[in-house]
Amino acid sequence: MKQGLLLSLLLLGPAVQAEQDKVYLLATAGLSASTMAQTVFLHEPDITDLAGCQEALRQGQRDGDWLKYHHILRKDKMKGFTVQMQYRCVTSAQEIEPWYERSRYDHAYLVGVDEASRLNVQPMDTMAACMGVYRSLSAEQQASKHCTKGNQRVR
Repeated sequence: MKQGLLLSLLLLGPAVQAEQDKVYLLATAGLSASTMAQTVFLHEPDITDLAGCQEALRQGQRDGDWLKYHHILRKDKMKGFTVQMQYRCVTSAQEIEPWYERSRYDHAYLVGVDEASRLNVQPMDTMAACMGVYRSLSAEQQASKHCTKGNQRVR
C-alpha cells in the first residue's frame, strides 16, 4: 500500500509542479548595437498554457492592439536609438511582481530561457555584474541568456 501511494505521489509530482508554473510573455526592448535592454514579464491569469500565450502574441502583433498582455513601448523616450522588440512565451514558478508602466527599471537581471521555454531570472547587483557573469558563460549558454533591466521584483 505504501509503495503504491509513494509511486502515485512521484508520478503526480511533475503535474503538481506544472500547475504552479505561470505563463508569461517575456517582452524585451533592446537597443541595437548595444548590450542595453529592458524586459517586462507580462502575465494574464486566464492564459494558462504556452499555446494560449502564442495565440495572444500573434493577435497582438497582427492587430497592433494588445487585448491581452497590454503594454506600451514609449518610443518618444528613446529618440536617436533603434529599438528592437523581442517576444517569447515562457513558463516560470518564480514569484514575479505585476508590471506597472510607471515603475522605474531599477532591477538588473540575468534572464535565461531553456529549450522547453522555462524562464530563469537571476537577480544581479548591477548591470556591470550581470555582464561579467554573462561574459564568463560559454557561447552555448550565452545564446539562451541576456542581461536586462526590469521594473518588477523577481524572487
